[in-house]
Amino acid sequence: MLVSAFRCIVLYMVVILAMRIMGKRQIGELQPSELVITIMLSELAALPLQDMNMPLLWGVMPMFLMVALELLMSLFALKSMRFRAFCYGRPVMLIYQGRINQHELLRTRVSMEDIMEAMRGNGIMRIEDIQTAVLETNGTVSVIPKPDAAPPPASAMKIRVDGEGGVPAILVMDGHCIERNMREKSVTVEQLERILAGYRLPLEAVFMLTMDDTGKTFLVERELQ
Repeated sequence: MLVSAFRCIVLYMVVILAMRIMGKRQIGELQPSELVITIMLSELAALPLQDMNMPLLWGVMPMFLMVALELLMSLFALKSMRFRAFCYGRPVMLIYQGRINQHELLRTRVSMEDIMEAMRGNGIMRIEDIQTAVLETNGTVSVIPKPDAAPPPASAMKIRVDGEGGVPAILVMDGHCIERNMREKSVTVEQLERILAGYRLPLEAVFMLTMDDTGKTFLVERELQ
C-alpha cells in the first residue's frame, strides 16, 4: 500500500513537471500534436500504477522522452512553416467578406450552431453582421464583425481613454501582503500602511488591494466570516 502511494505521488509530480516544461499553452488551447502528447503522458503514467512489478524509472523515462519530442517539434514548427502546417494544420476561412463558405463548413464538419456560439461569445447577434469567421488550428472559431456592426473605438467617439495605468498588481490578498508584487511596484510597508489608513481599514479587514503603474489603488473590503 505504501509503495503504491509513493508511486502515485512520484508520477503525479512528474506529470506536473512535464506539463510545466511544455509551457502554459499546453494547459490552455491544445494543438493536435499537443493533445496526443497529453493523452500519451496519462497512459504512460498509468502503467507503473497498474503493474507494481514494473520499475518506476521505466515509466518515468518514456514520459520525459515524450516531452523532449514535443519541445523538438515545437522548435521545428517555429523554424519551418511547412512543418507547422503538417503538424498543426492551417486556419480555415468559414465566412469571408460576409459570404458563408458552405464547402469548408462541410469539409471541417463545423455547424452554423458552432459559429453562432462563437458569435454570442463576441457579442454579435446576427449572422449578417459577420465579416470573417475563421476555424483556428486549435479548433476554436474566431469571429470578426463587419465594420458597421463593430463597437466604435474611443478615437471615433472622441473620448479620451487613460491607458497608462498598466496591469494592476495585487498588493494585499485575504489580509496578507504579497511582498513580491510590492517590490515590483516599489511599495514599502510604510506606504502600504498609509494607503490602508486612507481607506480607514486595517490589513486584516482587506480582501484585495490592487495598484497600477500610476499608483491608483482599488480595494475590496473583507466580508465577515
